[in-house]
Amino acid sequence: MLLGGVCRAAPHARPGAPRHLSARAAPATAQAADPPAAPQPVFDGPKAGILRLLKACSVANLAFSVVSSPAAVVLSTAGTPTTRLLMMGTVVAFSVSTTALLHLATKPYVVSIHRVAPSRVSVATVGFFGHARAREYELAALGPAGSAMLFANMAAADGTSFYVDPVGEVRDEATMALVRKAMERKCGTSA
Repeated sequence: MLLGGVCRAAPHARPGAPRHLSARAAPATAQAADPPAAPQPVFDGPKAGILRLLKACSVANLAFSVVSSPAAVVLSTAGTPTTRLLMMGTVVAFSVSTTALLHLATKPYVVSIHRVAPSRVSVATVGFFGHARAREYELAALGPAGSAMLFANMAAADGTSFYVDPVGEVRDEATMALVRKAMERKCGTSA
C-alpha cells in the first residue's frame, strides 16, 4: 500500500517484513560501513583565542562606525555640513583601513592543524569575522613561504600563505615533523 509516497508493508504482512521501501533498498554493506575517522589534532596556535576576539571586535567597531557616523552628522550641530561630512568620512575611513590592515596581517595565522589522512592535513586560519576557516592540503603541496606575505613561514602550492607560530602547542609530534619538513622544501615536490 502506498501512503504519502512511502511504500509500507500491508498490516497483515509477516512480522519481519520491512516497513519502508528505503529499508529494503539499502544494501547490507552500506549499513556495515565504518564511519570516517575523526581528524587528529596536530598543532594549536597559542594566540588563536585572542586573535578571534580582536578580529570580531574590529569588525564590530567597523559596523558601529558605518552605522553611527551618518546619525552623528544629522544630529550634530557643531560646524558646517561639509565639516561634519569630512569628520564622518575620516572616522569611517580610519575604521575601514584598520580593519583591513588587521585582516591582512593576521590572515595567515594558523589556528590549528589536524591530520585527516596519512599524507593530508587540514590547516585552519582565522576568517574576516573571527571564525575558523579550514582548508585541506596534501603534505606535498606545502612548502616554505615566498615573499608575498609579510607574516608567513609556510605556503601551499595554490598560493595560500600561512604563519605557523613557533611557540604553538604540538599534539602530534610525528605529523608536525612532516609539516616542518614540508615547510623546508619546495612546494609540490615530495621529500
